[in-house]
Amino acid sequence: MDNTTQTLLAADLADRWIDAILSEQPDVLLQADSEDALSPEDMARNLAQFRATLVEQLADQPIAFSAIDDE
Repeated sequence: MDNTTQTLLAADLADRWIDAILSEQPDVLLQADSEDALSPEDMARNLAQFRATLVEQLADQPIAFSAIDDE
């Protein structure tokens, strides 16, 4: 599998995990590390950084793909 395909599969998997977390416990990804409240811009920036790191890490892992996953 080439790097582009692996990265796209990793991004799809990351998006699925993030969607699942946001639908169940959004505060896990959107809260601040301190008592201070985050602005929407800070939340978006933190979420984008988390996604980028997750995609990078997943792209280095073997990802099994099945046509059944899309059904």
